Amino acid sequence: MIDGVDRLVGEGGLGVVEVLLELLDPEDSAHFTDHYLGLPVDLSHAIMLFCANSLDMVPDSLQERLEVIEVPGYAEDEKVEIARRFLLPRQLQEHGLSARDLSISNEALADMVRYYTLEGGVRGLSRQLAMICRKVAHARATGHTRKHSVSANQLEPYLGHRLFSPEMVGKNDEVGVAAGLAWTAAGGEILMVEALKMPGSGRVMTTGQLGEVMKESVQAAHSYVRSRADMLEIDAESFANYDIHIHFPAAGVPKDGPSAGITVGLVIASVLSDRPIRHDVAMSGEVSLRGRVLQVGGLREKALAAHRAGFRSMLYPAANEKDLDDVPKDVREKLDLVPVETMDDVFALALHRVIIPQSVSGNFIIEVDDDSDLVEDAPHDNAEAMVAKRGRKR
Repeated sequence: MIDGVDRLVGEGGLGVVEVLLELLDPEDSAHFTDHYLGLPVDLSHAIMLFCANSLDMVPDSLQERLEVIEVPGYAEDEKVEIARRFLLPRQLQEHGLSARDLSISNEALADMVRYYTLEGGVRGLSRQLAMICRKVAHARATGHTRKHSVSANQLEPYLGHRLFSPEMVGKNDEVGVAAGLAWTAAGGEILMVEALKMPGSGRVMTTGQLGEVMKESVQAAHSYVRSRADMLEIDAESFANYDIHIHFPAAGVPKDGPSAGITVGLVIASVLSDRPIRHDVAMSGEVSLRGRVLQVGGLREKALAAHRAGFRSMLYPAANEKDLDDVPKDVREKLDLVPVETMDDVFALALHRVIIPQSVSGNFIIEVDDDSDLVEDAPHDNAEAMVAKRGRKR
């Protein structure tokens, strides 16, 4: 087993890469010479395990000879269970404590995962538990013999102020604000997208340190919304008389990747049509110029992030249906996972009062608010299907 092969960058790692390539060649590895021991070793039947945190940093010449096995990060519930069963007992033993000296509730462990660590594994969580144990051991050494029972609202005296404040679901539907989902090395994150319009000449501005892929997604989404202006009841003059500013908060963090297209298209449609976006819906998916929602990666982590933030529904590409088995069962039961095939589906599910044309029959459906039962200009069966699709878990 060789760890850290994603750190072999620059000239310093070239020699190591050459040795690893020799190890992976069946003919060369049969006559490999260990220069440290000065002995020949037959490694032709050995299994080489290489570990890396980021596949993008592994040299291409090495990747070509490897079979990649991706190990996903732990879910929040899994981290809590690992901490309760293994990490906490180990830290108690290392600090000379027992269960009679310290107990930590599951709610406190969940808050430690959510607000004091940001990682795919549990190394940071173990450090936070060690910090609590040190303070309890110090109290015991100075004559305080009471048991320390740590609940969720008692973490700050032990760990200080919260280190992270993850995005949470909003309380109200707003115009031009939508919740996207992003994959990171530490798991999934909520990526809020904001947009506003102002008098101008039809320019589209973006801020938030976007990469080239996301900038192109913005252009594609804007073009598709413009092509569907009649359906969204947007005046054609709006595209010429208004500038649109699209902003991705946390501007100090570079952002790139093919998964924010439908979120951007939704906020553009929202600001130009003055229709609010449902606040309890998160989404991930790329959009093509013809409005198709394209497949994305990291569905499991994104679903976990949406569930953790309190969203009730998550829109994902229908092409990712095969990845649903990777989402934990308890998350699938609590989070309404809705597949979408086109950008029109996204408009119907996340925007208020959108007229969606039926491609087969040419009829129209007017999507209505949850507190109304008015459906016009639509066949009864199609209307019931759309309202049923929109009204799940509402």
